[in-house]
Amino acid sequence: MVESIKELREICYKDSKGRRPLYMEWVTMKISIYVTKLFLYTPIGADQVTIGMILLAILGSIFMAFGTLKFLLIGILIVHFTVILDNVNGEVARYRKEGSMMGTFLEQYYHELSVPLIFFGLGFGVFLATGYKSVILFGFLCGVFSMSTVLSALKSAVVKNAIRDRKNNKVEEKLKKYDSIVGKSPNVEGGSTETGAKLYHTYDFIREFWSAPFNIVHINILVVLEILNKYYWNVLPQYAMLYWYLVIYGSVSVLIQIISFIVHYKGNTIYHYYVAMLGKGKK
Repeated sequence: MVESIKELREICYKDSKGRRPLYMEWVTMKISIYVTKLFLYTPIGADQVTIGMILLAILGSIFMAFGTLKFLLIGILIVHFTVILDNVNGEVARYRKEGSMMGTFLEQYYHELSVPLIFFGLGFGVFLATGYKSVILFGFLCGVFSMSTVLSALKSAVVKNAIRDRKNNKVEEKLKKYDSIVGKSPNVEGGSTETGAKLYHTYDFIREFWSAPFNIVHINILVVLEILNKYYWNVLPQYAMLYWYLVIYGSVSVLIQIISFIVHYKGNTIYHYYVAMLGKGKK
């Protein structure tokens, strides 16, 4: 017998102190617990839920690539449902005590894969509907640069160097070398410069409404507005809102990543990550 919704919330979130995107706290967490309760009547585990999210994100993006407003709406609604499932997998994992590194990997893979696919699908779909070749370019820019490409590369480099240095017994030597760069304590949120730290925290606030899952909400709203414009308002050229959204979102995303590169390069953030991961007694 599965507990009541109130009891499930207490079980699934009593030890969960991590910060979540605002949209999840405001909307999807209010819905996801009901879906979780249904899953708990089945043998489906948290990892299977996440794999389902990945498959649905691919399916939704394919629908969007067909370009008609009907398929765009179906596609983005499917993708939007994966945002709810993004809460469900955690709730199932905490209820069944299934949390694992593999689960973290699958969830991260969903995030790394879904956002580019959504924008690629949307950009190609709008191209098919309008014939504007430029929208393919901006869909590409959205897909690539809406993700934190600089931080992803930075973290990957740190892990590779950490594995190599541990294998060659050079970790302590490197830590001593990097201590002079990092100072008393590592700061992975902007590195060594005060300006970098301020910019990092500013973007940390902005991305709540700019990046996933809010960009999925943006697209969902715009598709609905495009449908209303086509059948009721007829005040704008068809697909104009989606086209200009991709232009603006892609351009701003490129600018954000350029700033991010400068901040983390100038701030030596990579050394802060290295010391934070391998340093002893540093916080």
